[in-house]
Amino acid sequence: MFRGPLVVVLALTSACTQTQARKAHRAGEIATAGGLIGILACGLTAAAIPAHDTQIFDVGLVFVPVSVFGALVYISTDEKAMAEGPPMITRRERNRAAAWDLTKQAADAARREDCTEVQAIDPRVRDLDRDFHMSVFMRDVAIQRCLRE
Repeated sequence: MFRGPLVVVLALTSACTQTQARKAHRAGEIATAGGLIGILACGLTAAAIPAHDTQIFDVGLVFVPVSVFGALVYISTDEKAMAEGPPMITRRERNRAAAWDLTKQAADAARREDCTEVQAIDPRVRDLDRDFHMSVFMRDVAIQRCLRE
């Protein structure tokens, strides 16, 4: 009975990215909860108004597929949505890494006595990370020698 919708849900959710899986996971959670609340509200309403209980139960049946579909989406995206992704690096960390790479290039150029390259790299490192520029880049003896010229 549920084989068709289950196959469709699994096919759709298996090809999504982690961000998409997290959104679908959350939507499945909300749909399941909303469907169950709707079923409960219809049941309580039918108990409070017994003259129209069959009509109210008929309305409540609409919430059953919503709840089931939401649960299927939630279950099928659970593993991907909860997987740990790579750690996010900050802009400062990216800039520091780029400044370090440029510093290594500048140090190699300075040891080759290519001071023109060192002078070209100097403002790029300073723009990326001023603290790194002062504490690391400017302390390299070969780089200092090139910048004095």
